[in-house]
Amino acid sequence: MRKRKTIAVIAADVFNDYMNRIFVGISEQCRSLGYDVITFLMAFNLDSGNLIQQGEENIFSLVKKNIIDGVVLMAGNLASQNLIDKFVKVFSKWGIPVVALDYDFDFCDSIYADDTELFERMTDHFIDVHGCSRIMCLTGPEGSRPAETRLAGYRNSMEKHGLEIRDGDIVYGDFWRIVSQRLAKEFVEGRREMPEAVVCANDAMARYLASALVKGGLSIPEDIRISGYDGTNDAVLNIPSISTVLPENERMGARAVCILHQKISGISTEPVETLPYGKLLFARSCGCGSATCHSVTTREELHNRVERYENYYKKSGMLESLMEEENLDGLLHKLNGLIYVLNGLDTYMLCLNRNWDNIEGEENDYIREGYASIMEARMIYTRNNTEFGSRGFRSADILPHFIDNYCSELSMYFLLPVHFMDRCFGYSVFKFSDIRCAASNVFAQWNKNISVALEFLRVRTKLLSINQRIFMSSIRDTLTGIYNRHGFNRMAESIYRKACSEQKLLFIIIADLDRLKMINDNYGHIEGDNAITAVANALNTSCELNEICARTGGDEFAVIGCGDYSETKTAEHYRHIYDYLARFNASSKKKYKVEVSLGSFLGVPDFEGGLDNYIKIADARMYENKTKRKKMRED
Repeated sequence: MRKRKTIAVIAADVFNDYMNRIFVGISEQCRSLGYDVITFLMAFNLDSGNLIQQGEENIFSLVKKNIIDGVVLMAGNLASQNLIDKFVKVFSKWGIPVVALDYDFDFCDSIYADDTELFERMTDHFIDVHGCSRIMCLTGPEGSRPAETRLAGYRNSMEKHGLEIRDGDIVYGDFWRIVSQRLAKEFVEGRREMPEAVVCANDAMARYLASALVKGGLSIPEDIRISGYDGTNDAVLNIPSISTVLPENERMGARAVCILHQKISGISTEPVETLPYGKLLFARSCGCGSATCHSVTTREELHNRVERYENYYKKSGMLESLMEEENLDGLLHKLNGLIYVLNGLDTYMLCLNRNWDNIEGEENDYIREGYASIMEARMIYTRNNTEFGSRGFRSADILPHFIDNYCSELSMYFLLPVHFMDRCFGYSVFKFSDIRCAASNVFAQWNKNISVALEFLRVRTKLLSINQRIFMSSIRDTLTGIYNRHGFNRMAESIYRKACSEQKLLFIIIADLDRLKMINDNYGHIEGDNAITAVANALNTSCELNEICARTGGDEFAVIGCGDYSETKTAEHYRHIYDYLARFNASSKKKYKVEVSLGSFLGVPDFEGGLDNYIKIADARMYENKTKRKKMRED
């Protein structure tokens, strides 16, 4: 890969409009300054430390200081404090520039959305436009930076208008439903005096408060006015629609990049001018309708960019379709046919650990931490073509060295782990033509389905391998390794039928080890086993590709095959077997000789005779030979 300055983004839970706007700002600013962006993502964001979470967090092991020039650490949306502590330990030791969003650290710069003024303006709106004087503020957890800065905007507005903030007018919440619903219940039941308006520090609390009040029989905005913060689609499209603040997320993302750029290059710069500042959206919950056009536009954009493709995904039967495939090649081709559910996908690479399925290894022997030193790009999709195969690259490089052949321009890449529980398979690389298309969680679900399908394929292949080994052990003689009687019966029948249907010569040898009892009685069973193995090797090495050899009894053996044989076929086999045993006897220096009696059949069979009939012919000739050999020894 051509070496360009690269910024890493560490994040989770980005599959929503609020977080996506930050990514738009990061992407636009990096493009203007000449940086590539690699975003390391988790689809799950828990603080449980379970196996799934371990598999998700493994993606961050790819971050390498020799590849990355700076880091945007979106710590404010990471649920695991242990994970945050790991980043602090690693990044502070590396000494590379880091900017944290929505979280304070001692070792790096931290930035937050500049939301005090915007929250103040929303409170002003209730006072100046709607004449409210008794206003309550429902903010986030006490001590939380966003909760306190938004509360400061509320205080500023109330103070400059000369309005009293009474006891109980400030309520610290949870940025979620519990405190909102409890507050609504107190209003409805008359246990708390209801204000004229409530300004909420985020949209979620505003929505839950409004919903609980409506269920309690109150009307919005007739009985009480409500506003939120974040400018989420859920708020804009809520019933009633929630007046909200659309923060300067794009500029916050851009500001983070500007700080990194100054630390990396020493050059100060300002955010891209085209990135929007924050603004207020007035809707039904405060009694205004000025956000109607915005609501309609948002509704259309959400449908065209997100909902339509979510419906495609829901109807695709993706997981079931992938699980039908019996090998990786089929799975990847099926996956290629499901690209259509991802809106705006420009490039996709599935990068798997070499030997990702570990079929021959122990079940518990797999990669849990980190990735294989050599990764394989097994599928490379672009808008013009899809390549299947196995192109190797070093995981230390994060992105394949050949990625510029597909993405030569400055790009933002999203990396998602491909794993099942803590079993690491590899990772996916996504690049979208428009970063706004990544606001949908479809591509996270799409990636999750790949993980599940790979595990299903791995387990099925493993079971087939185990079953095959079990089957092979059931048809193989444990002492000699050649087929046993069961295996001979299975294989011989198909050879016989082929000889009959194609009118080819059927060739059978029946062999019997001479004087096995004498060897066992006089020299021990170990020597008897050695003699059996020697005969098995003599017969087996005489076989051609279209023939099989079997141990059909304690000292009995058989060879069967079919083909266009010459009349000298039997003599050639006999000569090989006898020569082999002669060499064995000469080199073994045993006090006994390993000898064998042979009988054979060579001819074109027919179905009426049956295989047993031809085996009996060879068997009878073997006994004639055995009797003759015994008589010669006695003489």
